[in-house]
Amino acid sequence: MKIAIVNDSHFGARSDSQIFLDYFTDFFREQFFPYLKENNIDTVLHLGDLMDRRKFVNFNTLSAVRNEFMEPLLRNGITVHCILGNHDTFYKNTNDLNSVNELFGDRYSNFFIYQEPTDLEFDGVKIGMVPWVNSENREGTLGYLKNTKSNIICGHFELNGYEVMRGLPFDGGMSDECLRRFDMVLSGHFHSRSVQNNVTYLGTQYQITFSDLNDRKGFHVFDTETRELEFVENPRKKFFKISYDDSKDFDISKFPFKEYKNAYVKLFVENKTKPYLFDRFLDNLYDVPVSNVTVVEDYGGEDELEEDVDLSLDTVSIISNEVNDMKELNVEQKTKLKLMIRDLYMESLSV
Repeated sequence: MKIAIVNDSHFGARSDSQIFLDYFTDFFREQFFPYLKENNIDTVLHLGDLMDRRKFVNFNTLSAVRNEFMEPLLRNGITVHCILGNHDTFYKNTNDLNSVNELFGDRYSNFFIYQEPTDLEFDGVKIGMVPWVNSENREGTLGYLKNTKSNIICGHFELNGYEVMRGLPFDGGMSDECLRRFDMVLSGHFHSRSVQNNVTYLGTQYQITFSDLNDRKGFHVFDTETRELEFVENPRKKFFKISYDDSKDFDISKFPFKEYKNAYVKLFVENKTKPYLFDRFLDNLYDVPVSNVTVVEDYGGEDELEEDVDLSLDTVSIISNEVNDMKELNVEQKTKLKLMIRDLYMESLSV
């Protein structure tokens, strides 16, 4: 038996952006559902953060989720087992009030929601489903992890020492000690794919922020017979870097502008010797159209910064590198500051 695993769908991300909503639903319609049909997969695990906004729902987003995600699942006879993530819960300290249950709980007979740790069994393989851990359920969750007979755990964990995004380990969450006895632990929550000890963070199915630029995105398939986890890559990208240099042979007519339709682009200007040609290049990008272009120019000269900044990095990585260089802070203070910056940045994306 093969089971498809998705997580951190974040429907409604980027302030309910229609561009991102279309990008998300295109993945499910054009790749995910056809893959399930071709491979006779009728069971899906969702490891939390189905929705993005904790406090309210946009009706346009809700309609898209029902028509492009929930209805195809039901229509094709696919059973879904879904745990809650932190973005699904209204309050931070309890899972009782949550968007998934309120929006979908009584509507779909094939969609099962788990607010508390639960043991499931597929083809003789026992899998424990562990929703978001908070102050109310922490003690009960730790007791479950100590006593469960399942040897594979699927959760939405916030673990110390694991990368919350590329190059930024998390500090302030749970220890992974309570998970070490299991054969395999699969988790949503952190958006970068990573493997450490017996824990695999699955990462998101698609790009959501510029920090996802160099991360491979996709979904996973678990084989109950071999107990192997297969990664199925999503080739669709939303964020791009373009280097501009017209000092060499540069034929603007050969540039693949159409590949950047609805994309978010960082345009790095290495050499701009013909301003009129650069303006034409920008105009062609906007005519595609792209969703956004950020132009990064380095003019050099005597007023350069003392230390070069790698402008190819995403915003959080650039700031994190600066924090790492602050000699007046100890390691613990640097970690807390970087996490605070990361949280503020992620929150700003929804404003």
